[in-house]
Amino acid sequence: MPTFIDMFAGAGGFSEGFLQAEVGEKHFDFLLASDINSTCEVTHRMRYNRQLGLSTAFLTKDISDPDFIETLCAVLERRFGSTDVDVVAGGPPCQSFSLAGERRKNDKKDDLFSYYLKVIGALRPKYFVMENVFGILTKDGGRIRERILDEIRNLIDPGMLARFLRRCQELSVRSKIPPQQQDAFSFSVQILQLYLEQEAAIRRRREDYISVLEELGQARLSPSQFDFARNALLEGKNDLPNPALSAFCNGLSELFVEGFRNNKEIPEEQRNVIRQALQLIARQHSLDWASRRIKQLINAAQLNRSAYKEQFDRITDQLQPEEIFRIALAQCDLLLNAHPGEKAARATRQVQLALTILQEGPFASLQRILQLAQAHCDPSAADALTQLADKVALYRIDKALVLNASDYGVPQNRVRVVFVGCRNDQPLITSIPPTVTESQKVGVAEAIGDLNFIGIGDHPLDYDEAFAAQFADTPQGSIRRTVDGVPAALAGDQTCRSYAQWSRIGRLNPKRFPALQQKLLAYTPANQPEEIDEGQMTFARLHNHETSKHSEEVQARYALIRRYGDYAKAKEQEPNNPLLRTNKRNYACLQADRPSPTVMTLPDDFAHYGANRSLTVREMARLQSFDDSFVFQGKRTTGGDRRKLETPQYTQVGNAVPPLMARAIALEILKNIR
Repeated sequence: MPTFIDMFAGAGGFSEGFLQAEVGEKHFDFLLASDINSTCEVTHRMRYNRQLGLSTAFLTKDISDPDFIETLCAVLERRFGSTDVDVVAGGPPCQSFSLAGERRKNDKKDDLFSYYLKVIGALRPKYFVMENVFGILTKDGGRIRERILDEIRNLIDPGMLARFLRRCQELSVRSKIPPQQQDAFSFSVQILQLYLEQEAAIRRRREDYISVLEELGQARLSPSQFDFARNALLEGKNDLPNPALSAFCNGLSELFVEGFRNNKEIPEEQRNVIRQALQLIARQHSLDWASRRIKQLINAAQLNRSAYKEQFDRITDQLQPEEIFRIALAQCDLLLNAHPGEKAARATRQVQLALTILQEGPFASLQRILQLAQAHCDPSAADALTQLADKVALYRIDKALVLNASDYGVPQNRVRVVFVGCRNDQPLITSIPPTVTESQKVGVAEAIGDLNFIGIGDHPLDYDEAFAAQFADTPQGSIRRTVDGVPAALAGDQTCRSYAQWSRIGRLNPKRFPALQQKLLAYTPANQPEEIDEGQMTFARLHNHETSKHSEEVQARYALIRRYGDYAKAKEQEPNNPLLRTNKRNYACLQADRPSPTVMTLPDDFAHYGANRSLTVREMARLQSFDDSFVFQGKRTTGGDRRKLETPQYTQVGNAVPPLMARAIALEILKNIR
């Protein structure tokens, strides 16, 4: 069976959806989940190890740690041997991309997709999925989206690239390229060779790190000595110079200096800009190190809303490769417009071309060589290179997919962007077909109506069966659907139930997970795996269904907001009503017959459609399409500095990928994977 791991796993939305997906006898084997938050590990261990009986591992670790990939691979090998990872799914945290709040420059989370793609490059799964908020498409004028697509295309198979370059040499491609295009071909080849050398250096450094770490483990060191040695090792692990890049940039610098020798027309300070840019590019590893350190400082010192933030942003802006290339290429244009003479102009154009190709990355260089070969070599040679080139880029991707969770049977209009990378030996996935039309979408009352037996400040541990039976006779409660939302009238021979029934019975195959039907559900207040204590567990049929202890004033405010539909309209109609004098400004009143807006992480974001209160964790989980058997562990809410150590239930729910949307993605992969 194909295997998968869930990165940035949170509560486990991707995990649930992938475990639900089945095509014939084919389903996914869940190997590992990873997240930085230990409360999420508690939720995972209780769900997947204890409740479902899986051997799934969990890695609680920051993906930006310099030894994350080595640790991940070690856990997988220790737990599952040489098993390959077929699919990686994950949603790097997206607060700085979101349209819902302030966008923060130099937020540590902006770079997490790059770390995620490093994991993809190391594991080489057949497919990977990266989910994020819609705002990522417009972040920095679309530059973030294009950067992600470029980084995916630049995941290169070094072995196939080496074969491609050897084949170019064997076919004497360079000799067939016209003189005016020789520089473009030559620079492209050199830059691809630079990439190969750097990849080999990274692989050697990774092997050296593992080897030295093993030797440290065998040495007779005290714990403090071991930590000191290990931290020193980590400090230099990814600070990796590139001698080949330095030689390339020095060669360009010499070419440029020679071109301007004895040139009196162009001031030296204008020429020095190019030489300085080449020296900076040659030392890119040092700039990366400095930029990472500054971003760590910004986040550690909590400077995001500080008077110092703008100054730190200017520093990291100047350290970015894009900015260095931008200044250098603009300076080349300035020099050429100054008519420096034929010799100097030729050298400037060569340097400008080399910098342009270097900035584009290996995939663009590969395509340039291929285009030149197709234009100037005989067809058989061009075809041979084309076949090799198709295997050099590890992943193909058509575009970023925009998905709305409500199109997949989720009672929530949650719009997300999904990048589906397809390894070059797998079919390309270009869409995730919706399961319901606009008129067939699941409404809020249909999803949570049977749970509205609860009172203010109440915490039941079981369903009210009489209330559920009454709800089943209502128009919303009587709707029957397949598991993925298709109305019964269109379902054919498929099993149909109400959304509430699916939530109670569960969407996992009972033949694969029989234990779900045999036990009461367990809840632990633990926030750390080592805190899990059987004696402190609560066993019940229903968990996470607890209402806040709203005062009469708060209940009256909810009633007023429900009367007008939302806070803004209520304020417009009754501007002097003292009930509306509150710091809370983003109340949204749910509508019974429509999907909810995007579920967030705070309990009082929504006013219940039929009660003067906010939603419970279980009701929000229903809107996300989690089964009732999925118990969110740890504290219901938390605040202040505790948020750094705990991930409360509401946050686990609000940050999750809706399982039914994940299920649709997983089904499409199962249909295609080979």
